[in-house]
Amino acid sequence: MNKNLFWLIALLFPLSVGFVSCAEDTAVEDPYVNWQVRNEHYIDSIADVARANLGEEVGKWKIYRNYKIANESTTPGLGGTIVTNPYETLASASDSVYMRIIEVGKEEGLTPLFTDSVSVYYRGKLISGTVFDQNYTGDLDEKIHVPTHFALQANQTDGLIVGWITALQWMKEGERVELYIPAALGYGTQNQSSIPANSVLIFDLKLEKVIYPDGIESYSLKVD
Repeated sequence: MNKNLFWLIALLFPLSVGFVSCAEDTAVEDPYVNWQVRNEHYIDSIADVARANLGEEVGKWKIYRNYKIANESTTPGLGGTIVTNPYETLASASDSVYMRIIEVGKEEGLTPLFTDSVSVYYRGKLISGTVFDQNYTGDLDEKIHVPTHFALQANQTDGLIVGWITALQWMKEGERVELYIPAALGYGTQNQSSIPANSVLIFDLKLEKVIYPDGIESYSLKVD
């Protein structure tokens, strides 16, 4: 073999190994590694911040326990503080939804009942910042963006999760919140389209209007 060619091969070999090594070092990390643990820690930290900053004004937090387990012994807004038995403790972080107020509701705004429907604007994302659903893009502009109507009684199969139903039953028309829903009140241990299992769901949610049944015998929706 030509001596010069031999030395050229000898020089290039370690360089090629180095390129492979660099490629391995710069491989993109799996964004969902330790996903469940990361989400559990995340909602725990949100719960701590919310409990320390409760209030009704912009920037403050409200906490509401899962509507399916909330009862008369639960103090609204405190995430399940039991007042009838001093030996009971706060609900776990996964029992409640956490709402940071972005805009307060209208003074005379309605609050939906479980039997009502709602008109809302929303954007949902994961703790990684990945947006998985929205009905507007960019900044919310109610002059050009169109809200979506949901019936609160719709089950999870129809797209409405327990966390949404819980939060909306405490919101007033015109209110906008940053809503944090633990996995247990979202899709739990099931994958849902682009949402991995065990995901905390974060929504920018605004209640635009309450749509309610027009009379006991009527199931038509009043939308005027």
